[in-house]
Amino acid sequence: MWLGGQSRIVEMPLSGDRHHHRHHQVVLGYVGQADFELEGTGHDQVTLGAGCLVPTDCQHAFQGLGDNRMLVLDFNRDAIADSRIDTEMLDRLFDHPHYFHLDQQFGQFLTTMAAEMERYGHDSHMQQHVSALLLHSLYQRLVGQPIGNASAQGRLDLQRIDQLIRQRLSGDLSVAELADCCHMSLSQFHLRFRQTTGLTPYQYVMQHRLDQAAWLLQCSTHNIADIAAETGFSSQSALTHAVKARYGVSPGQLRKQAR
Repeated sequence: MWLGGQSRIVEMPLSGDRHHHRHHQVVLGYVGQADFELEGTGHDQVTLGAGCLVPTDCQHAFQGLGDNRMLVLDFNRDAIADSRIDTEMLDRLFDHPHYFHLDQQFGQFLTTMAAEMERYGHDSHMQQHVSALLLHSLYQRLVGQPIGNASAQGRLDLQRIDQLIRQRLSGDLSVAELADCCHMSLSQFHLRFRQTTGLTPYQYVMQHRLDQAAWLLQCSTHNIADIAAETGFSSQSALTHAVKARYGVSPGQLRKQAR
């Protein structure tokens, strides 16, 4: 059983796949390319110097484009036992799913780490050290704010946040906009939000979207594709996966149960 962080070399299937998992994940391009779709974020390609951050429970689809190898980092927030990985750092990095494209120096560093993994990847200590090193390097490039520097000032106004989410349910809503509505910096907002709700902002917004979608399925005659669009899901398929994950049935079955 792995604790905290784990790294591994993975070949993305040419036939494609779609799933979600109960841990955070970083996918880093190493050899070749792969096509990704992150729920609510759209498509992009992962190649050397590029990658994506996949928060826990985020639906994502992926397909290898020819010969490919990716360096995949998995982080179990609830099992962090290694001081090299800070939970606040994870919360800031994985507040929402997104793609990134980094500098040549990071690409060289990644190539070196991946080569070590190909040679010594069976060593669990190597897996944890590589995942921690790459996570810190990503954090400095993508966030770059000191850990433990959140201000004690500011108040998390959940009522105001809920109102904004309802107003923007069918469209995009960034974490920066949620932080602005509470007059907080992003780092302060991430920390305070997790402390107050036990969820990341992304998980909280998705919970609202799914609650409204379930209500529409049970209480309206709107077709499922329209409900997906009205509640901000990227597709009918994304809504179907979210409904099945929470309720154990398809949207159509959930609708029938309410009749």
